[in-house]
Amino acid sequence: MRLNQASDFALRVLMLLAKKKEPATIDVISSELGLVKSHIMKIVAKLRHAGFVDSQRGRLGGVTLARPADEISVGKVVRAIEADFAVVECMQEGKSGCTFLPQCKLRHTIHAATGAFLKVLDEKTLRDVLVS
Repeated sequence: MRLNQASDFALRVLMLLAKKKEPATIDVISSELGLVKSHIMKIVAKLRHAGFVDSQRGRLGGVTLARPADEISVGKVVRAIEADFAVVECMQEGKSGCTFLPQCKLRHTIHAATGAFLKVLDEKTLRDVLVS
């Protein structure tokens, strides 16, 4: 299983915000993480839409966590950012043209492995993964 860069960046943004006592601007987040501002803007928009962060415009505005770090599940963040978890093509929505179905048992094994991967992420909160 491999997560896309956006999931990694989203978790890093949340980890940074968890350490901040005041709102952080997109410029500050971009600078501190060494990431392109446009990427941060897209990620913050997704995180805001999913309810993980709040943002306020203006001179005193910025981005903050919407709830405490110990209430933010790593698994839920990853699910909010990742487009799909289809490890093999037959697991993609709308794909049913696999020549090995219905005899294939690999699909069920891969599905179970993906579930186990997500279960581990679900057991961790943002607070658990913070680097001191």
